[in-house]
Order: sequence, then structure tokens, then C-alpha cells
Amino acid sequence: MKSPSHSALRKPKSPAQARAAILQASLEEFAHRGFEGATVRDIAARTDLSHGMIRYHFETKEKLWLAAVEFLFERINREVSLDDEERLRLESGELDVFRNYLRRYVIYCAKHPEHARFMMQESLTPTPRLAQVVERFVRDNHIATLRTLRRLQTDGLLSATFHPESLLYIIAGACQNMFALAEEARLALDYDVTTDEALEAHISTVIELFCPS
Repeated sequence: MKSPSHSALRKPKSPAQARAAILQASLEEFAHRGFEGATVRDIAARTDLSHGMIRYHFETKEKLWLAAVEFLFERINREVSLDDEERLRLESGELDVFRNYLRRYVIYCAKHPEHARFMMQESLTPTPRLAQVVERFVRDNHIATLRTLRRLQTDGLLSATFHPESLLYIIAGACQNMFALAEEARLALDYDVTTDEALEAHISTVIELFCPS
């Protein structure tokens, strides 16, 4: 599954499409260069929109960064996160809910490798920006996920020998890293992680790793 390329971000046809294209390009640029290294002109070049148009919509790089972060987490919540009903079903022992969650998470990481790269960039040199992301978007989700993992361990659906905080980040790494390091995989193993075959193989591996059949 190919992630969006620069050439794919052509001039949109509507204001909503323009905004989405700007935010996607911003995420890719911030993920690649970090906040300090990214420029609005480089972001504009990724979208075929003018520098002035981006300034018109978002005024400053700081406002653009914040809008991109909101766009990022709204997307992962929409495409991946467990809803309240799924959490209840999972905590009642329906392990297929967890398998479906892992499948969605791997697909998301394949489509949007810039998510992991963006968070790594922000974490390299902690700033008030990272604290803002964690406070607004990360902490509550992590706490809810830890609660679910502990419940699964208590019910014997996951090994109780796993440290829950470690397990949370191991799951994230298992889903994300191959796609975030796609170029390394290509150079080291001549392995194209963007193919449908690679995606399905990775989904199966991750599910079998955490929810063996």
C-alpha cells in the first residue's frame, strides 16, 4: 500500500481538499525536517499551492504545525482507535476485537508512515510543543490502552509476564517501525514494504505475535 507521494498532492479542487493537502504536506515536511528545519515554502512546494495561499489559511508556521497535529490525531482516532463499544467487547473477552484493532493499526501505519516519523522528530529534542501533543492527544489514549491491556492480562488473554507500559510501546513499534524505516528495509533487504503482499504479511505477523491462533 503506497503512502501519499509528493506528486500525488496536486492542486485540490475545493477549499477542504486544499486544507487537507496542506496539512498532509506539513506533516511530511515536519516529519522529515523537524519543526525548526521545515519551511512554509517547502510545504507549499509539496502541494503545488503558493506560499501566500498557505499563509492566508494558517498565518504562521506555529499555527500550521498545530493544525497539522490536530489533523494527525483526528485521523488516527477515526481510522484506528477503539470506540467505547469495542473496548467493552474487548474487556469482555472478545479477542477478535483486538485482532481487528491490530489490523487497522498496521494498515494505518502503512498508509501514514509520517505519523511515527513526526512523533520521533518531536521526541528527539523535547519542547513545549511535545508536551502540548502529549497533554492534548496522547496521555488519555495511552491510559485507556493500558487499562485495556491490564484487563486482558487479568483475564488470561495476554501473558501476565509482559510489563504493560513496555507492551504498549512494543505493540506500537511492531505496527509502525517497518513502514517508518521503509528505505532501510529496501537498502538492507531489497524488501519493498509498500506492496500489498508486504502489508498482508506484516498484518498476519503482528496479529500472530500478540494474539496467537
